[in-house]
Amino acid sequence: MGTLVRLLRTPKGAVGLILVASFIILGLLAPVISPTNPQKQNISLRNRPPLFHAADGRVYLLGTDELGRDLLTRTLFGVRLSLLIGFCAVACSGTIGVFLGVLSGFQGGVIDFVVMRAVDAQLSIPLILLAMMWIAFTKPSLPNVLAVIILAGWVQYARPIRAMTLTLRSSGFVEAAHAIGVPRWRIYLRHILPNVLPLAVVISTLQLAGAILMEGSLSFLGVGLQPPAAALGLMVNSGRRYIDTAWWICTFPGLALMLIVLGVYFMGDALRDTLDPKLRRLG
Repeated sequence: MGTLVRLLRTPKGAVGLILVASFIILGLLAPVISPTNPQKQNISLRNRPPLFHAADGRVYLLGTDELGRDLLTRTLFGVRLSLLIGFCAVACSGTIGVFLGVLSGFQGGVIDFVVMRAVDAQLSIPLILLAMMWIAFTKPSLPNVLAVIILAGWVQYARPIRAMTLTLRSSGFVEAAHAIGVPRWRIYLRHILPNVLPLAVVISTLQLAGAILMEGSLSFLGVGLQPPAAALGLMVNSGRRYIDTAWWICTFPGLALMLIVLGVYFMGDALRDTLDPKLRRLG
């Protein structure tokens, strides 16, 4: 609770937290706010502008897309999908990265060499190229998009966590635990993990924005989620062909994606400074 209060006291943290919380609520309540099926088509209502009043009395607040689908509904479900993918990817990649980082830093030797070389090899490949290579050998689908984001994300945890573990390994309380015969697994759980968690939380917050942006980028390029899925990147891609005549089709999903990422980055920056001023060097 104290961290939350300190986060709200900073302008960047307050704005970020409000934006993220708002989009989470909108995503969770998407079926309540707009109960229409996001894939329901009505060609007779295609490319209708925002605040369009249909003959049946229904108001399309954000207009309709090129297939007559309600843009508000699709944007809300797109926000929901982006957040779901982002949180799942960060949870999985964070678990893998923290585990390998702690193991590498504490054990050293061959394990440390193998893990760090794997990190170096992956960091030498551009993320978007790695993602497209993965999708090329599989097929565009939600599980494969999640897998490639997790594959690209774990290395962002491993190296900083390893560096902090190396520092903790030589600290007095860890050496004392070794001296009295405390098992290694207990040292991991009781002494190492609690001390690296603040760093892992900060990295996770920043990685959440990266995961959401990567999913949007892959969908925009056509190698992520496929039609008729309500994905924000997919909607921006389909709407760009109508930018001159129906600007709203790509504008509102793109704006939602931008605000989600901006809010997460704001919150991550503020959280980094709130948890530990020493973590500022990560930025």
